[in-house]
Amino acid sequence: MNERPAKMGAWAYLLLTAAALIISAYFFFFGPPKGNIALFGLPVWMGYTVFVLFKSISDMIGKRQRIANFTRMLDRWEDALGKRSSALALLVFMTLAVGGVKIAVPFILMMI
Repeated sequence: MNERPAKMGAWAYLLLTAAALIISAYFFFFGPPKGNIALFGLPVWMGYTVFVLFKSISDMIGKRQRIANFTRMLDRWEDALGKRSSALALLVFMTLAVGGVKIAVPFILMMI
């Protein structure tokens, strides 16, 4: 029942991770002069996002473990919250919150 929203959540997670990688690469290669923390932190962050991106892609192509995890998570939230709409709203909020943090990290590293 929750497989379609789980697929959408997994794809949103993948796209937000890719956006974080693109922003990090842009700041590292084309951004303004960086401090020492950004010079060290951006490549580390890019490495992490590449790892997560490849892991997400392999999960989407392979056994679909990520979609199964999202589906189980939605089922648990639906049981806990009592309504499917509340579980879906929480999925949207959590996906956007995690994606927002991933996208904010390069900006924070550039300010330090």
